Order: sequence, then structure tokens, then C-alpha cells
Amino acid sequence: MTTFAETISAVESVAVLPETRVDKVGWSLHRRADGRLVLRRENVEGETPVQVACCFPWTHPYEFISLRDDKGREQKLIENLHELASPLREMVEDELAQRNFMPRITGIEAITGEIELFHWKVITHVGPRRFLTRRSDHPRKLANGDVLIKDVSNDLYLIRNPKGLDAKSLKLLWVYLD
Repeated sequence: MTTFAETISAVESVAVLPETRVDKVGWSLHRRADGRLVLRRENVEGETPVQVACCFPWTHPYEFISLRDDKGREQKLIENLHELASPLREMVEDELAQRNFMPRITGIEAITGEIELFHWKVITHVGPRRFLTRRSDHPRKLANGDVLIKDVSNDLYLIRNPKGLDAKSLKLLWVYLD
């Protein structure tokens, strides 16, 4: 089973999970037939469809997970995933993995420029991809040395350990790093 920490290493289909029981935490989650995650609270009538959002996705991936309704209002804050019972924790981790999927670039075949955009042709761990970036949106080097690239659709691509890329890929990438 894919955990949130392994988000960028695999894509899995949504599995319909059994409902978790309301226990000492006073709330539960389950998936409806349409795949939506639904929050049910003890002593509250009805249920609320929710989306999972990580408040600190890069620095604390297992802490401060927000369950939000369709209008973006927080319905429940999970301070630490490790404090939840296994079925509940796995359901939230699966949702985070789907929501935060980020292809990992393993090679760069070409970067070509036009007036306002760069066209990227890359190889990722899930196959070849093509995307566009704005000239003003340079790849960002993270504190751990990884490189993050945001395309014009706000999708993110990650290059782990860019020094491990082949020579051609490395040469193409370093031209665009600040």
C-alpha cells in the first residue's frame, strides 16, 4: 500500500475502503460510491464531503492535515496522522497520495524556448512527459538539493538529486537554475 511518504513513487487507483468506526476520536471517514471522502462526526446529524489538504506538505508531511468541505472551510484538523487508528490513517494517507502526486523527472531530453514559454520534454518515473513553463518561472532548488519545477498549469515536477542525472540532462537543467 502506498503511503503519503511514497506519494511520488507510484500512482494507484482509488480503492473503496470500508467505513471506519467512530471511536475515541469522535469522528470517522468513509468513501461514498462516487469515491468522495466523507466526514461523519459523533453527535452531529449527517455527513460532510471533504477534501484532504496538508498544511505543511514539505516540512511536516504527517502533521497538521486539514479536512475541508467543498467551500474550503476546515471541518477537522488532524494534528498528527500517527495518532490515528490504522484504517483511518491509511484512508487519509491514500487521499494525500492521490492529491499530492508529483512526477519525478529522471531525464531531460530537450528544453526549447519560445517568446514567453519554455517547452520541456522529459522522462519521468511514470513515463515521458511534455509540459510548458513560463520564462519567469525558473526551476527552484530546494534546501535538500532537489529541484522543483512548476508548469503553466501549476503541476509540479521533482528532480531528486539532480547531480545524479545523465550529462545531457544536467547540462540542460543547470542553464535554467538561478
